[in-house]
Amino acid sequence: MKKLLIGLIVVVVLIVVGLFALPLIIPSETVKNELIARIESATGRDVRIDGPVSVSVLPSPSLSAKGVGLAGLTGDSEAFSVDSVSFGLGLFPLLAGNVEITGVTIERPKILVTFDEAGQSNWTGAAAAADGPAPTDPNSIEDLIAAEPVPSVGDGAASDALAALDNLTIGRVTIVDGTLTYRDLASGTEETLKALNLDIRMPNMVGAGTVEGDFVWYGGEQKIALTIGERPAAQLLERIPVELTLSDDGGSLTARGVALDGASLMEGTVEAKGSSLRGFLQGFGVDLPDAPAFAEFSLSGPLAVDASSLLIGQFTGAIGGIPVDGGVRVVYDRAKPGIGLKVAAGPIDTALFTPAAAESTTADDGAIDLSALGMFDANVDFSTSQVVVGAATLANLAMDLKLAGSVLTTTIRSVEVGGAPGSGAVTVDARGATPAISGSVKLAGLDLAGLMALAETDAPVTGTAGLNVNFATSGATVDQFVANLDASGAVSLSDGTVTGLGLADFVGGDAAADSLQDIDITASFASLASPVAVDGGMTWRGERFTIVAKGDARALAEGKETQVSVNATSNRLKIGFAGIASADGVGTGKVALSTPSLRNLMAWIGQPIGAGGGLGAFSIDGTVSLAPDRFSFDKTAFTLDKSSGLGTGAIVFGDKPKVTAGLAMKVLDVTPYLVAAGTADGKPGGGGGGGGGGGGGADTPVDFSGLRAVDADLNLRADSIIADDIKIGPSALTVKLAGGKLNANLTEMALYSGTGTGTVAVDGAAAVPSLAASFNLKNVHAKPFLADALGFKRVEGAGSFTFDLQTSGKSQMALSKSLSGKGAMAVRNGAILGIDIPKMLQSLSLNSLLGWQPGNDRTEFSQIDATFTITNGILTNKDLVMAGPQFALNGAGTIDIPAQAVSYRVNAQIASGKKGQLKDFAVPVRIDGPLAKPKIYPEIQGVLENPQGAIDQIRDIGGDLLGNAVGGGDKNSDKGKGKGKNNKKDKNDPVGQVLDLLKN
Repeated sequence: MKKLLIGLIVVVVLIVVGLFALPLIIPSETVKNELIARIESATGRDVRIDGPVSVSVLPSPSLSAKGVGLAGLTGDSEAFSVDSVSFGLGLFPLLAGNVEITGVTIERPKILVTFDEAGQSNWTGAAAAADGPAPTDPNSIEDLIAAEPVPSVGDGAASDALAALDNLTIGRVTIVDGTLTYRDLASGTEETLKALNLDIRMPNMVGAGTVEGDFVWYGGEQKIALTIGERPAAQLLERIPVELTLSDDGGSLTARGVALDGASLMEGTVEAKGSSLRGFLQGFGVDLPDAPAFAEFSLSGPLAVDASSLLIGQFTGAIGGIPVDGGVRVVYDRAKPGIGLKVAAGPIDTALFTPAAAESTTADDGAIDLSALGMFDANVDFSTSQVVVGAATLANLAMDLKLAGSVLTTTIRSVEVGGAPGSGAVTVDARGATPAISGSVKLAGLDLAGLMALAETDAPVTGTAGLNVNFATSGATVDQFVANLDASGAVSLSDGTVTGLGLADFVGGDAAADSLQDIDITASFASLASPVAVDGGMTWRGERFTIVAKGDARALAEGKETQVSVNATSNRLKIGFAGIASADGVGTGKVALSTPSLRNLMAWIGQPIGAGGGLGAFSIDGTVSLAPDRFSFDKTAFTLDKSSGLGTGAIVFGDKPKVTAGLAMKVLDVTPYLVAAGTADGKPGGGGGGGGGGGGGADTPVDFSGLRAVDADLNLRADSIIADDIKIGPSALTVKLAGGKLNANLTEMALYSGTGTGTVAVDGAAAVPSLAASFNLKNVHAKPFLADALGFKRVEGAGSFTFDLQTSGKSQMALSKSLSGKGAMAVRNGAILGIDIPKMLQSLSLNSLLGWQPGNDRTEFSQIDATFTITNGILTNKDLVMAGPQFALNGAGTIDIPAQAVSYRVNAQIASGKKGQLKDFAVPVRIDGPLAKPKIYPEIQGVLENPQGAIDQIRDIGGDLLGNAVGGGDKNSDKGKGKGKNNKKDKNDPVGQVLDLLKN
């Protein structure tokens, strides 16, 4: 800088002396040529003088020249040129050996300072010194700010050249419409100061002087005022007291001190103040928003300027009422200017930086110009005790900004948001044609309410949030930056609450449904294009759910369909979904759902199902599609209570759900929907099992209201159907359920090794429920069928059964008592278990008279045929036919189903003799009493009134048929038989036992 100033002065002195001295003895054209030669020799630069050189002596010496140019040491452009220059000199001082310039007028001077790609200046010819930090590695802020100017050795040659200035006096210098241009070819930047007008008054080189004027920079007019004090010696051009002020309508900048003191270009103080910081900086090319913070300002501090840097070591002041202090250093003697800044600010309210009104902007293509980042390097340390953003407060903010080689890195060393510590970093890389931005943000323990206030939103979310996110983008326009934005990391929320869900009306008005409580979740993502993985838990309506989910959050936010997976688990419900979904709800995909009670679940979600049996454990697993009004499923496996299968169909939502489906069932168990409330099974107690007896079932209410819960239209095939204890094999049936009325048509049925068809109708809508069943069964194994259907386990064989039955009632007993209908049975090649009919008839043993016995006795038969009618629960049979190898029976009787009692009269034939011919039994056989343990005995007139007479009659009619079991028919046998010694009963005497039986 000092060399540049000295060079300009020397050039001016040579021009002045040459122009005035040479014309006195040489013609003007020769003078011009000689002048060009001398200047080129002294400066090493090409010189041009296009116009004439005019010199006059009288009335006063004057000189003028036009079209003067001085080439630069590098490049093709001229470093200095003027359109015209004119000088006036005092004649008598000149004759005395002193130069008194009475006036200088320079019109349209142009000064060009250029640095080429190698850093060479057109004024110095050498690359700029790299005393400062390397462009890609700026010094730390502390070093940059604390650095002091380095003393340098004075330039002796320059001192000698300036010694002649002791005798130089300048009256007034006027510069009109000058231009100063700075051009950096390496960065492609160019700055131009235009319309420079100066009035310089400097009576002599060692005296005081003033400079006043103005210029235009960045479209704004700036005023300049320079006051120069007395100097000790002009020949050193140093220790010059100066005061320089730049001002415009917004404010002023004043530097006071001593210039050119050794290595120091300027040392003193600097002060900036004004009513509008925005207006003041606009004149220097800085455009700030029209906001309160950029109004009144003040700043002052010590100033030190040397050949390589400008330093304000410790400044204080205020901007928009915000106190600031710190230091700044600008290093310009390097490949790129460097700026070091350390600022500590008082509390900041961001509202002060918000424009009072929306500023109009000129529409553009959204292009982002970050070329300014290549103009200089910077290192900034900024801190503040508080930043207020709306209702939120950031405390103890400390951050660094490093700009090197067109790369800006901003690091938030520390910050507190709502008491939560945080940190982060952002890097802007403007080295390439396409700028790139990357960074990271970390927050922990952040109060979510404060975060919502920070975002200026009133979202009803509370809790403690955490954030650990890395992000990156690139582009030449704003739209490209947005489109190319990518990020990865995790966001967490603990002790969270979300309110205002608006779900209360969907669950019966439960206000708790409008909020999620105890939220503890973490959402992580590898990129914005990758699925977001959510893991954690939350509570809804008192139910704790564990949540695991994955999906494209950006697509959902944009309302697009995307692939998602969700799994939620609680004690009440486990549900998982993987498929296509949108923000409106689940679309189509794979679902797995299970609950220990479908009835309780439906009630919990506001779709209560009427009281009744069943609808307990439920699960589905398969492909589903969920629309606002329906739930569709395709080849979906499911279980309900004890039923399981595979189905395709749909459930249409509404006041009452309707199910339409085709089902392939492994097991269809309808028992839970038919049993009496509170009972373990729907079968009457007792019934031929060999124990207990009587009772057609307790008077316990039955409940078919569950049939009113849904409507259904089902077409199904089942490998197995279970209705109470009845087990049916592979079957095909259709089921229609509407308004609580069920109609089932079994078009194909395999049961108990046989086949059949049938229909079932249940009216659960009537005040008094009713049932009807009609079946036609063939080749059915009688024992398991009768055991499961009636609890009667004493008949084996293959049979055919037909029946058409109806009943109604509100309890098991009422259903039994109102049972009506008809039927028929035909059983072939079987056996009756627990009794040997021929043996009973032949011996009248005690076992036969005691009814069904737990022994191994059995009666094989070849035929059982019967038809029956049922009226009010009483089964009447009039045509029982039973035949076997050793006997034949026919009879009639009744079975009281409600009372579980039997009353039958049977006529018998038994085989006799060696040929086994059938002979009539002398008396009919009675079967009376409870089905579980009936009494079986011969029907003899008066047998109950006179048991001893009955025995005598048996002896009389028994003959050979009775054999020795009752005395071999000896009418004269001792009446005392049956008693042993001491007149006691013989336990082996069957007659005595029969008497005891009949007496009981």
